[in-house]
This record gives sequence, C-alpha cells and structure tokens, in this order.
Amino acid sequence: MVTIKDVAKLAGVSISTVSHVINHTKHVQEDTRLRVQQAIDSLGYKTNIFAKNLKSQKSNRIGLIVLDMCGLFFPYVTKEICRTAGENGYTVTLYDSNGSFDRETLAINDLVESSVDGIILSSVVPQAEKSSYAADLHKLLAGAQKSIPLVMMERDFSPYGFDSICTDSYAGARTAMEHLIDIGCKRIGHIAVQNEPNGRLSGYTDILREHHIPYDDACVLSGDFTHESGYACTRELLKRNLGLDGLFVGNDQMAVGALHALQEANIRVPEDIKVIGFDNIFICDVLNPPLSSIHIAKRQLGQKSISLLLDRINNGVQPSPYKETLEHHLVVRNSTVPNTPLHMSW
Repeated sequence: MVTIKDVAKLAGVSISTVSHVINHTKHVQEDTRLRVQQAIDSLGYKTNIFAKNLKSQKSNRIGLIVLDMCGLFFPYVTKEICRTAGENGYTVTLYDSNGSFDRETLAINDLVESSVDGIILSSVVPQAEKSSYAADLHKLLAGAQKSIPLVMMERDFSPYGFDSICTDSYAGARTAMEHLIDIGCKRIGHIAVQNEPNGRLSGYTDILREHHIPYDDACVLSGDFTHESGYACTRELLKRNLGLDGLFVGNDQMAVGALHALQEANIRVPEDIKVIGFDNIFICDVLNPPLSSIHIAKRQLGQKSISLLLDRINNGVQPSPYKETLEHHLVVRNSTVPNTPLHMSW
C-alpha cells in the first residue's frame, strides 16, 4: 500500500510538506506543490479520510434514520436533507428502521461507533418509553469519542434534552375529523398507523367525544403505512357492515388502498362515503377521486432538521434544546367535497 512517506520520497520533500499540500494547511511554493501532486498521481496515493481528520475529529458524515424509506413521505424529507448536507460538504449515511425499534437502536449504535458528525432521528419508540429511551441516548452519546449532536425529527424530545423539529399529528388528525364532521359525517371509521406515537388515533377519539359521537372500537383498524394494509383494513371494515359515511386514513399511502377497496365494492366516494388521508403526497392529485388530505410540510421538515444539526455541529450543542413545530393545513379535494378545484401538491 502506498503511504505518504512514499510520496514524500518520490517528490524529494518532507512528509509534512506532502501533508500541507493535501490538506491546504500551509502555503507551499508552486513548483514544490506540482512535484508533490505529480508524485501522488504517479503512485496512485489515496488519502485516508479518518487519518486526515484525526486532529479535528471531523468525518464530514451525517447519520439519518427514518421510519420507512420505501414510503412516499420520507423521500421528500430525505432529498432536502441530502441536498443541504451536500452543499455544506457532508455526505449522509441513511438507515431505514422500517418501523422497528431494534433496527433503530442498532443504527444509532453504528453511527456513534462510526463517529459521524451528527445524527437526525425519526424515532419509533413508544410514547410511554420516551423518557427512558432519551436517558439511554444521552448515555450513549456521552460515551462517544467526540461530541455528536442529535436532532429529533417529527417528535418532540425537547423535554428530555434533545433539539426537536416536530410535526403535530394530533392537531392534524383533529383537523381531518373536524372536516368530516363539518360536511355531515356521523359514522366515521379510522385506519390508524400501527404503533403510531404521534397522536392521530387520539385526535380521532377526542373529536368524536367532543361532538358527542359514540366511539366504536369496531370502526378502528391499524395498518402499517402501506397501500396493501389500507386495502385490507377497508375490506375488513366493509365486512363489518358498520354503516360508515366517513373514513379517516392515517396516511395517504394507506388511503390509496382504501379507495381501491371501496371502488371494488361499488361504493362511491364521496357520495356514499367520504375519505380523507394524511401527509398530502403528490399522488393525492392523480387518484380517482383526488384525495383530501392534511398537508405536512415535508421539505421544510428536512430543511429545518439539517439546518439545525449543522448549526449544532459548527457551534456546539446549546444548554436549552430547541423546539419548533411545523404548521399543517387541510387540503380539500373531491374525495370529501365533489367538484373541488384541483389543488396540485407538488
């Protein structure tokens, strides 16, 4: 293996001079710099990134852990994170937990052991376990070889000492349910997000209670983010003959399956049942009928998360964690209100 010593010998200079040329840490006369560069090219010498950054302990790598890379929500977020990271000289190592807490913890440990410069995490930890999990994360990061800032994405971990860029799924669910009730729905089903920690189910049940609509456990099923689960859950709801006139689906991808199942059963949307999703992904506009949804600022979520992490990398973690909750809004399309003008989501 070619070493820096080999380069120095061929160029007829000291090892420190070669290092200055490679790292741009000190001015080197042009003829000397060219001689060193020719030696590097001739020998095929490759710099060792970890050795190069040993003194500063910088890896120029950021870790990103998301719930479901194959879904239609996180690509928006991830693209923005990778774009901004790249513009600032960082590469992104991406992990997909696929909704598994075990995979998430393995990814966190791997990133810390790899000494990345920072981590963005969208966690699947149950709400009741947030406090103990946060304590474990603090312990893990404290034992790292260097300071590694961690930004929580989607969920609020600021009470436990972590910067957080949040979405408010509870408030979004309330908005979706208020819309269905405002347009006359009285018997509303819900396809929940399996092990969902952010409050869609709570928003659903609270609005029913506030409007004095009885909660029926038979009207609620849990999916797994996919259109297949939305399809299966909707078929099961139809088998139960619940007389539903509204359906709140926990994400748009499951709503795609729900619309398919309803069409197979010759149930008209929105005439027989009104359907609303969550996230407002691009596909909402091209479905038949176009799908009403709760808009979540996906690109903004990625941009704010990476900007906050870069600030912490460059300026250090602050004593008081930062928290910001992104706004949401209702986008009405034909699946709840007929003849609504098309609202392009992309």
